[in-house]
Amino acid sequence: MHERDASACGYGAPMTEGVGFGESRFVRSLCLLLLAAAGVRLTASVVAGFVEWHHSTGPIFPAGRARAFDVLTTFGAAGDGTGVLLALAAAAVILWLSWRGDPIGESLRAWVIWVCGVTAALAVAEGVGVGLLFSLQPSDQVARFIQAEGFALAYVIAAVGGVMLTGRFGLLLDEQRVPDNIDAFVFAVDRKSGDVRAFLSVGEASRRMHVYSVEEDEFTFYTDEGVVLDASVDADRIMLRPTDDEQAAELLERLKDFANRRGIRVDPEDVDDPTAYAVPINRWHSLEMWPPWMRPIGMLFRRSR
Repeated sequence: MHERDASACGYGAPMTEGVGFGESRFVRSLCLLLLAAAGVRLTASVVAGFVEWHHSTGPIFPAGRARAFDVLTTFGAAGDGTGVLLALAAAAVILWLSWRGDPIGESLRAWVIWVCGVTAALAVAEGVGVGLLFSLQPSDQVARFIQAEGFALAYVIAAVGGVMLTGRFGLLLDEQRVPDNIDAFVFAVDRKSGDVRAFLSVGEASRRMHVYSVEEDEFTFYTDEGVVLDASVDADRIMLRPTDDEQAAELLERLKDFANRRGIRVDPEDVDDPTAYAVPINRWHSLEMWPPWMRPIGMLFRRSR
């Protein structure tokens, strides 16, 4: 009697489903919390650094080493152990979500790479600033100098490692999502604007494109040979399958138009080869996620896809 009543009231299998949903929601909330905390710390350090720079007086180098120390260590305050732990914890949560196939994992993974990259840059600023301070101190401070610089170097290594591991994890996911052993670059062309996104594998395209964009049929997908790909969503994952339709000339025209509009350079000898556009467009989109003043760092951390 009690078992029948419990089942009728939904206390059986639905409870298990509720726990799964609650677990996913909890992990998403944890990830957003970690990213928010890391983002606030990074923003505070950068803003405070510019304020300190604005209000500082006197020459910079060499007589103004104390001033440079103040500015650099203010910038680098978020590049400490706490900042690295927040970034790596967020990376671990994101990787777990991505492994479980949660769509939010991929969308937030770029933010984790950005947070780790900026944390590494600020740790470098902290190390340089502390080095300038100890250069003004007596030689008996060598032990303190080695300790401070060693800690800063450890933070840089950990943050850069977070960037590399988070990026490489995407390659592991790509290997699991390549259908029918298709070995081709993929271009996604916006049906309205004509903008183009380039991916270096079918797996990368299915991972990095947004589910909603596919459901709304916003893009046409092509291989580098002009074969049109059928895009669908199965269990919140994007599936790309080749069709019998081939539009190589139309693809090349769209690639040339997009490259001209965005100022993307392609070797003049290869302008009629669609494969020549894949890496430049892919790189251009990768750098677009970085603020303009951070794009040199973004270029350093951009993984080879």
